[in-house]
Amino acid sequence: MELAASFVTSIFGGGGAAAAGAATGAVTTGVAAPAATGFSLSSLLQGTATVLGMVQSINAGNADAEALNAAADDAAREVPLETLQGITRRTALKKEAMDSIAQQDVAYAASGVDLSFGTPMQARKDAFRQLDLGITSDVGTEQTRIGRLQEREAEYRKRASRAKRSAMFDAAMIGFKGATSIADGY
Repeated sequence: MELAASFVTSIFGGGGAAAAGAATGAVTTGVAAPAATGFSLSSLLQGTATVLGMVQSINAGNADAEALNAAADDAAREVPLETLQGITRRTALKKEAMDSIAQQDVAYAASGVDLSFGTPMQARKDAFRQLDLGITSDVGTEQTRIGRLQEREAEYRKRASRAKRSAMFDAAMIGFKGATSIADGY
């Protein structure tokens, strides 16, 4: 410090040893004051880095949580779409069954068979039974798909919550490590 103080006073044409001594005293006092209070540039920078690390950890956790919540929202939005697709499939099944029954009726009527009993009636019952099985199967498939979408949504929401908690814990650990590191420096 004394060398730096004498250099500064000699550059500015300072007045000899008295000025150098006074400058050295001022510089020493200026450096000793923060050190005596426990505050230094090093601890300031270390504290700033700690706070920035904490903020970064929280922001990363929030970003992960937002992405997971967006995925959960997408899964939730697929439920009505799956319901609509189920209705469309069942409508198509009904239409196919009705077309099949109509073709059978036309064929039996063209051959002169009475449609109210016998083979035509049994064929119609079988077609309706097949239709019922198809609709029941499709409803079960739809319910399974909706259940999986709802489970996926719930899992994404749990993971988002976990990401936020983990980020807060990481930030607390960064803060704790930074505080102990600063405290060890004194």
